[in-house]
Amino acid sequence: MAGDNPMRAGAFLLALSFLLFGPLAASAGDGRIVLEADRVEFDQASGFAVATGAVCISRDLLRVFAPRIEYSAVDNTIEAFSEPGGKKVVLFHGPQRLEGEHLALDMVSGEGLFRNASGGFPAEKGEVYASGSDVTTTRVKEGQRFGSIPGRVQKDLVTGDQVYQWRNVGFTTCPAENPHYQLVSKRLVVIPGFRLVASKPAVYIGGKFLLSYPFDYVIDLSNGSRSQFLPQVMYEGDKGVGVSYGAPLAMGDVNARWKAFLWSGVGLEAVLSVDHRFSDGIVFFADASYTWDGDREEKRFRPSWGVDYEFGGWTGRLWWSRAESVEVEKDLGETFEGLIDRSPEFTLLSPWWTLPGVLGQWRFMATWGDYEVSSEGGTVKSSSSRLGLGAAYEGETKFGNVAPFWGAEYWWYDYGSPGDSQKVMTVRLGLAWPLGPVTMTSLWRKRWVEGGSPMAWDDLSDSEVFYQKAEIPFGEHWSLAVRGGYNLRDSSLDEMYYRLSYDSKCCFRVELVYRDDRVGEDDWAGMVFVLNAFPSHPFFLGPREAGEYNP
Repeated sequence: MAGDNPMRAGAFLLALSFLLFGPLAASAGDGRIVLEADRVEFDQASGFAVATGAVCISRDLLRVFAPRIEYSAVDNTIEAFSEPGGKKVVLFHGPQRLEGEHLALDMVSGEGLFRNASGGFPAEKGEVYASGSDVTTTRVKEGQRFGSIPGRVQKDLVTGDQVYQWRNVGFTTCPAENPHYQLVSKRLVVIPGFRLVASKPAVYIGGKFLLSYPFDYVIDLSNGSRSQFLPQVMYEGDKGVGVSYGAPLAMGDVNARWKAFLWSGVGLEAVLSVDHRFSDGIVFFADASYTWDGDREEKRFRPSWGVDYEFGGWTGRLWWSRAESVEVEKDLGETFEGLIDRSPEFTLLSPWWTLPGVLGQWRFMATWGDYEVSSEGGTVKSSSSRLGLGAAYEGETKFGNVAPFWGAEYWWYDYGSPGDSQKVMTVRLGLAWPLGPVTMTSLWRKRWVEGGSPMAWDDLSDSEVFYQKAEIPFGEHWSLAVRGGYNLRDSSLDEMYYRLSYDSKCCFRVELVYRDDRVGEDDWAGMVFVLNAFPSHPFFLGPREAGEYNP
């Protein structure tokens, strides 16, 4: 069959005849193969078709576009050819897009090879781009194992998933022709919409080699990644200036990651975290840290373990910890620092339930636990059980450029002894508003407390504070945010927070932050590096975050 004019209708009839009468129907089941082209030549005897012009062949989520495609209805294979110096072969798998010079592909089994391919696949926001490599692809069969994929990723694969394996490839989230940064790996495995696994990637910044990961690097394409690409720089008053570096580990069905800290004042600290997804909604975890104890002026081993759970929007945790180092900012200028043993602690959070109109949303909260608390150099110790029931409420709306927001939280605690109980009510009212080019945010917070706790870490008192933040842009890329925390009860400015930001308007932003505690000595600083493709999971994260709201 041949023709000189566009033959879309003829191509459709060709696809229909393949489905009804050819071997395709027996092989592909209900996965129809459709071939469309400007010109199609088909040999009925051999079942071989040559399509040229604007050619498209598709099956389920797979679509291939090329100037020329050769198709065999006998074994359901295609060869797609690009034009020298012209149009490329383009493959779509759902939202994933790849282009290259030549594609050989079995449309039924998913087995194939894409020569000199490049392309992108969606991340949390934006895309991850890969280039400069041949790509092999296959569709997961029942019981199939892949030596190039860690066991914990393979466990979540299902029959029918498409797997793309790249060799000697560079990848990045930067869309620029010359990326600001790039990771280069000898092997990259992509399961679209699910996972990316890079084998010991090397990190390049501005084309210059920076460092190499010693382990496989795993990115969750559906929810972002909690892994950091580069060393993290930070400062804490009792430890000095620090640098940290960490990476994920592939340990069979267990998800693991390690992190090491090197401080100018206290030397080396280390953390190892592992978790195992037992089933949907149930994840077991264990952490082991070897970190500095400022009270004892020595390093201590601090283990914790337990299970996180999620059922129908209800979430919670059951966990144990030993010598856990905690810093609880109870109020402006008042921070508890000490050690807690949880034996165990149980928490439960309901989903957020929406209220009608602009009233907002609310949820239920509960906690129970047995605790042993040590503070002030270990000289003050206490132990108690605690049962807590609470509710939280929040809402927001917008009137032009003015955006009010509000919230409230109530907790009732019982500590198991006569007279040991505490009721805590907190109310917040805020307003975001413009002042010329400056974005202003104001927040008032008042807390009422009745009773008290036998443990110092959650023994609260009445308070009333006011926060004011101003965010000032400088040119296209820079901005400065300044926030003050004013204690209304003592009429004193107790906190200042500063953040200098650079936004590339392309693929990343960098933030330098500094918190000045004007009452105590709880000063800290850090650097935050956020890839725009994964905004909810910063790769550089300072050791602390600003309370109340993050400017």
